[in-house]
Amino acid sequence: MKQIKTFALVLNRTNYGEADRIVNFITPLGKKVAMARGSRKQKSKLASGIEPFALNEVVFLEGKTDLYTLSSSRMVDFYRYILQDFSRTEFAYRAIKKINAYSENIDGGNFYDILLQTLISLNNQKNSLEIVEYWFELQLAFTIGEEVNLQYDNNSNKLDSSRNYNFDIYQKVFVEDINGRYSSEDIKFLRLMLTSTPSLISRVVGSAEILAKVKPIIESFIGR
Repeated sequence: MKQIKTFALVLNRTNYGEADRIVNFITPLGKKVAMARGSRKQKSKLASGIEPFALNEVVFLEGKTDLYTLSSSRMVDFYRYILQDFSRTEFAYRAIKKINAYSENIDGGNFYDILLQTLISLNNQKNSLEIVEYWFELQLAFTIGEEVNLQYDNNSNKLDSSRNYNFDIYQKVFVEDINGRYSSEDIKFLRLMLTSTPSLISRVVGSAEILAKVKPIIESFIGR
């Protein structure tokens, strides 16, 4: 019977029978659903490795169906500080729910990377919750196929640091305008939102003010 050893984040747990659980995980290999036999028993060796808000190392056994058997699990890191803030806890649950839904139909490890970075960022109370939220939503939109062009304007000209732009929310592209609302600093910030982490972005001087300014652009991608 083939074994798969990987890191995993819990998306959902469902009680099954008297002592078992069916657990949905997101992993670098995509979504995996496994039966954790006996995990609800008091002395279960699997219980500590199937906790939400935690990075776990697990071993799956392949069977004849898409349902794996969880043969071992251990907690690597627990993001406990998320639970000390109601707003962070609430958003973490929403993020997990979205990853669970999207990963049902779209395969790939990007969802794992996004959720792991989101939990790590939420766990650090110094990070702006709003930046983490918008970072998550933008990363998710990009992963499911939204086109984010931060290199060229509507005429296919390379965005110029010496010029100002407006943003066409319908075409989702920058339009050069001498009196435009957005400068090169705003565009650099949006690039950071796609290429960096919330922890680094939160440390950018004036990040809260820049985020407030570019929110309409981000919201055009995330459907708000």
